[in-house]
Amino acid sequence: MTLPRITIITPSYNQGDYLERTIRSVLSQNYQNLEYMVIDGGSTDHSVDVIRKYKDRLSYWVSEPDNGQTDAINKALLRATGDIIAYINSDDMYVPGALSLVSKAFSSDSNLRWLIGGCIQVDQDDHQIGRFTHRAPVSFLAYLMRTSGMLPQPSSFWSAELFHDHGYFDLGLHYSFDYEFNCRLLARGERPGLTEENLAAFRMHDTSKGGSQPQKFGMERIVIARRYAHLIPLHQRIELYRNLGYRERRYAIAAAEESTGRLSWSHLLRHPWWLASQQVRRSLLSGVVSARRAA
Repeated sequence: MTLPRITIITPSYNQGDYLERTIRSVLSQNYQNLEYMVIDGGSTDHSVDVIRKYKDRLSYWVSEPDNGQTDAINKALLRATGDIIAYINSDDMYVPGALSLVSKAFSSDSNLRWLIGGCIQVDQDDHQIGRFTHRAPVSFLAYLMRTSGMLPQPSSFWSAELFHDHGYFDLGLHYSFDYEFNCRLLARGERPGLTEENLAAFRMHDTSKGGSQPQKFGMERIVIARRYAHLIPLHQRIELYRNLGYRERRYAIAAAEESTGRLSWSHLLRHPWWLASQQVRRSLLSGVVSARRAA
């Protein structure tokens, strides 16, 4: 039996300290029908040296300025020839045997178009520190309500047909484009198949996008959830907006504390609910007082 062709894409930018472990985790799968592409955004660290070390085993690689992670992945999707497609970020890894498990799952179920496996969390030294809880959403609403954590990206694999039928990742998004793609699929009736087998490891470290910019991820997911809110019944929409409003206030408080009062007044006028929090007002006042003292 011919193995399905699997395309793996690694977008990368200045992740030289972890990139080699990512590349090795893909190549060490020893999967016989693999297409592996590394799309580097013009890194200024030693990433290119790492990539060149493995260039003979890569189907394609490039290092050039791009418009971010989403752009890098979409560039590779234009070249992809695989039956199954996934992307693994340059600080994450696949666990041994992952691609064989994915191949068997798709080969044994002709109706499978989307597979999500278990995903562990590791630290900067590859030690396991946790595991994502993944489960199929009971409804599209349930996924919108959660807006995080339910469908881990590193262990997600999509049939190439899904990209042909529903389009690529949204270039207007820089943090939660995978969440938007999941929303798009769910809204159009697609449902993922799940396996409890661990397929990937998500690395937790201070310099990762997820670790260093959680508020930006969260706020972008709220924008996406609002984009799809019109697809659910009105009474559920009200519940969703209440949930999203709570999340917005939480992110606003965290951002205000982090900025110590250096908030844009134009932003406040656009989002007056920021002023409703005593913590936000205290942060703003602190910034004003500091500015007057400095003057």
